[in-house]
Amino acid sequence: MVFCAYCGKSFTRKEHLERHIPSHTNVKPHRCSACQLSFARRDLLQRHHSTYHEARDPMEPLPGGVPTVAGRTPIACLNCAQAKTGCDKRVPCARCADKNLECQARFARRSSKAAMRAAQATAAMTSAHNPHNHSTPHSHTSLPPQPSPTPAATVNPAFMDIDQGTPKQDPPIKASMSPDNSTTMTIDPRIQQHESPKKNSPANSHMSNDDFPSPHARVEGLDDFLHLGNDFIPQEPNYQDMLVWSEYPLDLDMYTGNMPLAQPDVAMPTFTELSDISSNSEHMSSSRGSIHTRSTSIMSTADFDPVIKSVDMSLNTPTDAMIPEFEVVIAAEAAWPLARCNPPIYSGACPRTAIVHLECLEQKSRHEGTWNALEQHLEQVDWDAADLASVIPMTSRTRDKMLAITQTFLHKALEIHRGGVNSHNKTFTSPRLLSFLVLPPSKILEYFLRSYVRNLSFFYSLVSAGCVDPNEMLQNNQAAALLVLLMIAQGASAVPTAEARALSAGLIETCRISLFDIIEKDIEMCADPTALRCALLFTLLGAWSGDKWLMDIAMGQRGMYLSMLKHAGMFESQPSMIPSFNSSTNAELQWRSWLHRESQNRLVYNFVMVDQELSLFHDTAPMLSTSELCAPLPGPELLWMSANADQWVAAVQSIYGCTANVNPQLLTTPSLTPSLYDLFQDLLNDNLSRRQGSLTPHQLRLLLHPLQSCLYHITQMLSCFPDVMSTRRLGNGTAIKNSFESRLNEIQGLLQKWYELTITYYKSKPTCAITKTNLVLYHLISLNAVTNFPEIERLARREEFDGTYWELSLRHKRCIYQREEAIFHCGQVYRLLRSMPRDRRPNWWGTGVYRATLILWTDSVSRLDPNFQKRDESGSPVAIDQVTPEDPAVIAYLWNGEGVPVLINQRDGTSASLEKPASVLEYAVKTLEDGVSSRLSDGIRRKLVALGISWRADMLPPSAAASVHASTSSLC
Repeated sequence: MVFCAYCGKSFTRKEHLERHIPSHTNVKPHRCSACQLSFARRDLLQRHHSTYHEARDPMEPLPGGVPTVAGRTPIACLNCAQAKTGCDKRVPCARCADKNLECQARFARRSSKAAMRAAQATAAMTSAHNPHNHSTPHSHTSLPPQPSPTPAATVNPAFMDIDQGTPKQDPPIKASMSPDNSTTMTIDPRIQQHESPKKNSPANSHMSNDDFPSPHARVEGLDDFLHLGNDFIPQEPNYQDMLVWSEYPLDLDMYTGNMPLAQPDVAMPTFTELSDISSNSEHMSSSRGSIHTRSTSIMSTADFDPVIKSVDMSLNTPTDAMIPEFEVVIAAEAAWPLARCNPPIYSGACPRTAIVHLECLEQKSRHEGTWNALEQHLEQVDWDAADLASVIPMTSRTRDKMLAITQTFLHKALEIHRGGVNSHNKTFTSPRLLSFLVLPPSKILEYFLRSYVRNLSFFYSLVSAGCVDPNEMLQNNQAAALLVLLMIAQGASAVPTAEARALSAGLIETCRISLFDIIEKDIEMCADPTALRCALLFTLLGAWSGDKWLMDIAMGQRGMYLSMLKHAGMFESQPSMIPSFNSSTNAELQWRSWLHRESQNRLVYNFVMVDQELSLFHDTAPMLSTSELCAPLPGPELLWMSANADQWVAAVQSIYGCTANVNPQLLTTPSLTPSLYDLFQDLLNDNLSRRQGSLTPHQLRLLLHPLQSCLYHITQMLSCFPDVMSTRRLGNGTAIKNSFESRLNEIQGLLQKWYELTITYYKSKPTCAITKTNLVLYHLISLNAVTNFPEIERLARREEFDGTYWELSLRHKRCIYQREEAIFHCGQVYRLLRSMPRDRRPNWWGTGVYRATLILWTDSVSRLDPNFQKRDESGSPVAIDQVTPEDPAVIAYLWNGEGVPVLINQRDGTSASLEKPASVLEYAVKTLEDGVSSRLSDGIRRKLVALGISWRADMLPPSAAASVHASTSSLC
């Protein structure tokens, strides 16, 4: 049983599937070697070639390697016809050659029109060259209708006959793998006529596959799903997308110990001029793929700076326990939209990484043994009963359907990135695009789905009854299948193995392209809850992926997705979410209606949480305003987790006392189903005390969104005032500044009220991970009230810094306003994050460590100035990352300045002084190493190490050189 990757229709034979697939696609796999035109059928290519190009002898093979005998059309050989399988009509065919069978060619009984025209043209040419020869070729008196061959399908490379009649000349380094009969590839005569004298121009060189040797191995027998048989051998792909990587040798072998490649790495050719690439896009057809690539793909037509791209694209394998990473990914970390403590690069000079993730997923997922490390990791994980019950086991039929859909999505992404905006032809130009991949076993996929449910517990659950059923989800539309793949990518991103990282990055990029394509094809999908759930997951995955391009796209498309929610009316106020029952009430219908509305409300407020997180860590204003968030807040989890209507009715009656004897009007008051706007109004009017018993951790977290928005706008206004007001600027400026400072104090007072409500809940449930996450966000927001983090990052990058103590002292005043309070909040960020289980921390935990570290580092650098006004810090040390805010030592330090703040290393229990910049950085690096490794945390670790190296002795005044150099040496 095989399935269509587009509509999911099932077929009993693959020939039927091949005949069905062209109804969805416009694939033209048969390409003319002379003019590069493509055709959907082989006979159309033969007719075109014999009509518009030089005539051939009837006995000579026509383009595509199809032999003819006396003008007769070849059909499937005898062995393939008896087996009722596909045949490439060669002599011998690929199937017979692979099985060592004697291939007996067969031909149609009558000649085709194309063969007859070719024979007549050959006879005319022979008569013209030999006027004394009066013999004429034999011709048939009747012409039969043309046979209609089986349409080519995107899933069978055996029917993709692309320039196989002209074997390519392989480079010397791969001479052992080149075909026996090697000839020069035919170039379009139109290009030869207009050939430019620039030898290295990609416009001339990328027409031939010879210039782009593949660094990957040839893989045979990829017939795990459609049972095609070993009747094809993939040829070398066109690496047109790699043209911008002028000196990057591609090395995607991330697991060299287990799966060696069949051929060595081949360095990519260097192209000194890239202007022709962008100019070629003018001659492209305006297909959906090209439009999509122009608007949202990471592939840009802009010229790239070749000087910046001198980074080797090999794997960086460190000596410690970090996961190996591609050098091109590391090079792109300097262009991150956050954690910008080192000199940045910008998008025009940043290497493209998407093709690396896609190629890595395509290549490594096919090798046997790739997922062994994941199976070993799975055996070490201790899941509780709730985790095991959160995912329905996946059937073999579901996995086969998922494989077909995933393969289609991956092929679409590879087509865009390999061809992109630089390709002359938007059709499939390489059989490699149709090679098969192998997903992990069902056991591992279910593990990833459980990891998804577990790691997104900080948000409102979008899984009804708390159980994911992939078998049911894949029965729906493509958006539902895309959602399952994004769930798998989310679960894989939390697994600290190289295989899971490759799977997650490849699926994120694949789903990004498919999601945009689904919305582009059907604009009504903008209001589809499933498509919006996909958008939410992609935004989360992309923003915290650690990949520069995915981070940029997620931040950019966040506004588009929020606009889709708004225009779908999901922000508007609604009737009460509490149902009323009577004798004529249909409980099943009411439950389904409530589930639909509740899922939309949960989706809305999950987007609000994501908006708050991204704006906090990117130092931007939240995109959503509080006044437009009028949708009811999500209801209790007990109702959402009900598995059927009866459980839901019982839960409603237990929570609200909703029975037939109760007046329904009493249950329609807004106070029982408030919106975030209503909740924030209660906070402003000091009316939250009446809700104190019913406030949930998620609702408390949502209240941070308007508080952070107010704080951001006030601090932005205060940053516009100079540090020292001159006499000319006294007047109105001072009064305005004082007004904003008083508003800042009011916001800090509201934050204190929020903290008191949260700490009350935390004391009742001290192990609640959501409350700990809320407290971390509270301390990070409070740090924005007493520090200027963008200014701190500018100091770290040494922007407008002359290296003198005087300048350092002035910059410290602009960076940190209240030193003791800033140190306290940084210590609490460390304490709360380290108290959370390693596998239960939020995706951004490494960024929280980074912000706290950079603030402490800035203070320690400024204290190297001997003229720094230091307070008499004597007494016992105060471990700011160990004690709680209620500890007397912390209170004495904040109010009286008693004690010396220190950090305690979790490994050996030693203390790290806050007066040594490198000690602070070393403490942060060890903290990141102790957590679960991710691409984001690994990148932040490398940034902090680079920061310590950049602030060496030659960059500081002489008196501070020795101290910094001695402490920095431990990081190198």
